[in-house]
Amino acid sequence: MRIPTPPEPRLRARPVVTGRALVLGAVVILLVVLLASPLHRFLASRSDVSDAARQLRADQQQLTQLTHQQEMWQDPGFIQQQARTRLQFAMPGDIVYVTVDKGAKSDIQRTAGAGTSVKASAKTWNERLWSSVQAAGR
Repeated sequence: MRIPTPPEPRLRARPVVTGRALVLGAVVILLVVLLASPLHRFLASRSDVSDAARQLRADQQQLTQLTHQQEMWQDPGFIQQQARTRLQFAMPGDIVYVTVDKGAKSDIQRTAGAGTSVKASAKTWNERLWSSVQAAGR
């Protein structure tokens, strides 16, 4: 004969989510919601500060270059050099050579009698300018 065994005590199944876990989860979600905006503003301000510092360095470098350029323009020799190269000015006594591409016509014409003397065209620059404006209007 078999002796009946006492029934095993049933273990109560623990709930998957306890009350403490719900409260902890709610607190974490509340903190994330409350701190998201200030954290975003903090990170944006750090980015703005680094951008401003980068811009300041670039502006200081440009200021240094412009100050150096201003000092160069105070030198009369530099001004003379720039006038010669940019504006094609010549000092009295300089020999000026004009080169013309092969097949192109020049405004400067050589005179037959003087040999090396150079004579400008009959029209002045403003007359040539006005005639080109009139030709463009036609």
